[in-house]
Amino acid sequence: MRPAEAPPSVAQLRDSPDWFPLEVLEAGAVRLLKLDEAGYRAASFLDQRLLQGPHEALTLEPAVLTAAAAGLPVSSLYLFHIGHVGSTLLSRLLGEDPGFLALREPALLRALALRPAPESSAAPTPALALDTTLRLLARTFRREQRAVIKATSFVNEIADEILALSGAPPAVFVFAEPLAYLRGIFGGPNSRVETRALSAARLRRLVRRLGATAWPFDPRTEGEQVAMSWLCEMLTLHQAMLARRGRVLWVNFDTFLAEPLRGLEQIFDALGASAPPGELRALLDGPIMHRYAKAPEHAYDASLRRDVLAAADQEHAGEIRRAMRWLEAVTGAHAPVRSLFTFLGTLKSQRASQ
Repeated sequence: MRPAEAPPSVAQLRDSPDWFPLEVLEAGAVRLLKLDEAGYRAASFLDQRLLQGPHEALTLEPAVLTAAAAGLPVSSLYLFHIGHVGSTLLSRLLGEDPGFLALREPALLRALALRPAPESSAAPTPALALDTTLRLLARTFRREQRAVIKATSFVNEIADEILALSGAPPAVFVFAEPLAYLRGIFGGPNSRVETRALSAARLRRLVRRLGATAWPFDPRTEGEQVAMSWLCEMLTLHQAMLARRGRVLWVNFDTFLAEPLRGLEQIFDALGASAPPGELRALLDGPIMHRYAKAPEHAYDASLRRDVLAAADQEHAGEIRRAMRWLEAVTGAHAPVRSLFTFLGTLKSQRASQ
């Protein structure tokens, strides 16, 4: 990170995503980093990790960015997910198409998702409103380009608000079945650490969404925590989908890996884009499908994922069984969870009939 050579004008901020709004600092100013199109394409996370790079940086008052955003369309497309289910890979594939500008996990959306509920006395007015943030994130390098925002998993909590402010655009929701999700989390040390860190907040969110007056289901084991995390994010997305069923494509990541060309065609179609099958085939044959999407310097592919899931299934069989029993108990006690599983059954039936 290095100081900017010259601050941009309001018109420059409005007309190009060159200056990316990274974070609101403690003093209230907003830090921005200068990113070209290649910089957006390379970034696995549009968060504070970018500060380690050579990007120019500056700070501006929120009022300047609010003025720049005024009149901009809230025109992004969205990719929501439950975490560790291949969403970064899908975002990278989309980002290779010149019609899309892929934004992965903007830090400002994380901060807005973590803010206290509006009715809370501890809820200050954010320096940058969600509406303003979405307008800034929707900027693209070319008029025919659309921003595709892949949010962090817990940003699902405000997915309904984001989609409503954006005019209910097409969206992709990426998930895995409970058993595959459990195996995937147990197959990665970093994902286990992250799950533990988010567990308490996810439990509060889940209980609030279920409107539970009594809650005898606190997860007591690591496996139950993982199952609860899956349920929290899946229920949140399912509830966000209910008002816009025809605008959401649900992508089971393991189904995608089994038929990637068909899956990618469906994703492009859902987002209102098209690409010749030959181009999609070339994209799938390229390096993206053979690298770890969050850290492309490491090899990773569908075969290795199968090996990781199988190893986790053997090593953590007891925890996985406890987790599945926990899900069964919560499902029996709460109608919204039963509705979620009924919906997943419907998705399976639709896939089988296609």
